[in-house]
Amino acid sequence: MRKTMSAVAACILAIGSLAIAQEKDTTALNSKKAPDFSLNTPDGKTLRLSDQKGKVVLLDLWATWCPPCRKSLPHLQSVSANKNLADKGLVVWAVNQQETPQVVQEFVRTNGYSFTVLMDSDGKMGQAYLVRGIPTTVIVGRDGTVSSVFIGFAAGSAKQLDDAVEKALAQK
Repeated sequence: MRKTMSAVAACILAIGSLAIAQEKDTTALNSKKAPDFSLNTPDGKTLRLSDQKGKVVLLDLWATWCPPCRKSLPHLQSVSANKNLADKGLVVWAVNQQETPQVVQEFVRTNGYSFTVLMDSDGKMGQAYLVRGIPTTVIVGRDGTVSSVFIGFAAGSAKQLDDAVEKALAQK
């Protein structure tokens, strides 16, 4: 009886692990057309991804309460403020996940960030991008295809992101 229970438990564990392993995340979008979306800035201006065709778009999905996001945002600011990258066609959008415009505006102001913030108030953009954790950073190439995905932010992430941006900008 004990062996049977152990075998059943092992099967349940294996099936559960398989289900988790098969759950898709944002990396499943690599080399695929980026889902189009239209989102508002905290002050109400509407921006649409498909309007950026011909540019490289860096999408960073984040929240003010997320420690790894807070760690990654200064680098996002430096990439966004880099005029050389902008002149090559880089657009940077920080897509906030389901917080209020007031909370986001205060956070951005307090930290001196100048990047463009979009509000994914209902989380539908995050769902379309299969986001399972934040920060999630997606680089969309000039042709509208996802060229790179980064989940999380740790030592070495800034360099990897910079390299991926340069590679995407080099594509014509």
